[in-house]
Amino acid sequence: MKTRFFLLALVFSGVFLGGCFKQDLKTVDVFYTSDIQGFFWTRPEPRFGNRDVGGYAVLKNFLEKQKQPYLLLDGGNWFSQTPEGLLSKGEYLPRLAGSIPYTAAAVSDKDLVFGWPSLRQIIQKMPYPYIISNLTIDGKNPWPTHDYLIREVNGIKVGMFALLDPKPVNTTHRLTGMRATDPVAAAKEMSERLKEKGVQVVILLSSVGSPEKEGVSDSTLAEEAPSIDLILSSNMDRENAETDKINKTFIVYPGAKFDGLARVRLTFDKNNQLSKVDFEDILLAKDTFGEDPEIASATDSLRKETQHKMNARVTSAAKEIKGNLQGESRLGDLLTDCLHKWSRLDGAVLNADSIRASLPAGRISEYDVYRMYPYSDAITFVTIKGRDLKKALEASLAAKDNFPQISGMKVWYRTNAKNGPQITRIVWDSGRSFRPQDTYRIAVTDHIMAGGFGHDEFVNALEFKNTFVEARQIMRSCLIKYKELDVPELGRWKKVN
Repeated sequence: MKTRFFLLALVFSGVFLGGCFKQDLKTVDVFYTSDIQGFFWTRPEPRFGNRDVGGYAVLKNFLEKQKQPYLLLDGGNWFSQTPEGLLSKGEYLPRLAGSIPYTAAAVSDKDLVFGWPSLRQIIQKMPYPYIISNLTIDGKNPWPTHDYLIREVNGIKVGMFALLDPKPVNTTHRLTGMRATDPVAAAKEMSERLKEKGVQVVILLSSVGSPEKEGVSDSTLAEEAPSIDLILSSNMDRENAETDKINKTFIVYPGAKFDGLARVRLTFDKNNQLSKVDFEDILLAKDTFGEDPEIASATDSLRKETQHKMNARVTSAAKEIKGNLQGESRLGDLLTDCLHKWSRLDGAVLNADSIRASLPAGRISEYDVYRMYPYSDAITFVTIKGRDLKKALEASLAAKDNFPQISGMKVWYRTNAKNGPQITRIVWDSGRSFRPQDTYRIAVTDHIMAGGFGHDEFVNALEFKNTFVEARQIMRSCLIKYKELDVPELGRWKKVN
């Protein structure tokens, strides 16, 4: 399920020196955002009871309520998933984030999707510095970015550097002349250089990506470069806040989509040595902090501009086509049919929580399709035994407000308060028999593979292959073929006593 933990308060008890008296302690608050992905506005979120959350306007008000000095950092990946972000190529940043008192920001490989000249124009307009430590153009750090920064807060010298995933940069022809170096070597060099300059704490802004990816992860960087005190992660596209500790290095990910931010409170002893790290996941709720009126107005204008661009017709519908978080829906059936037809596999599975809006009656525009499915999830082909598919679907049935939408099959099930949902029968539309020992191929999203239902049962597959084709693009190509949508009848899930 696309969820995150609200006000998760996880205390890392990493004591480097002995106990110290309360009056000798110093604290530094580090606020952190990342993977905003173009979700810069305040919006109702179902997982928070449809409270209005997130966005720069609420963040501005939250920061104005802070009583002590702080660092505010961003890990990059600003515009990769929404039409508001992509159509503007990140141009919303100067108009909105330019008035936010960020200390510094990093760059991820996704921010380079339109090339360095496009990104440089945005960075030049921003009032705060950008850091990147393992990226060069013709052998030099790309102007106007920095390879590291040092800032003093509450008498503590904090050193910061940033790393990105080299593979997407070094294999993209669009980035001719740009080269990303080995992040492990850069982590060792930069962290040691900052310590030599007398900083009391070293912070790495890391967009090397998910630990599940092949190659380097934040855990690797923590193990190989022990001088790093805190790693702030990005480029993982997960809505849950996550924390970890490798030896003496703390790792924090604030979650994607900008409905909140991380607060990392660093506590130092009388010798200015880091003694404790506390983490809090703060929900940016409008009913708690309010909105800055100037940013809210600018946000509305930007979204209207995007909506105008996205007003091109895709198709039409005689009636509104709705989703359903708690059960099978006509919209879920329609979209999984699109994925199933495109994949030509045995079936397709989509989690209901990814479908964020209904398709309206009448004319359906490009913007309606984006609103319906606002994520850049890619399709993954899964080869899985029948018994493991059954277990994965049963676990998905148990997920709250995230009912599995399916195509290519009909499923009979019953609910059991003691043992959870139980599937009693699966029948393939192709006429093929379902057997626990047989192997089947299913189309799912990479979000589902990463735990989008709140479980990881699909990783028990024999094989999975990411196509790197966006689900939304497949859906759009499918819908545009219809002059008027032919909506499927319900009945793929059959509840029995």
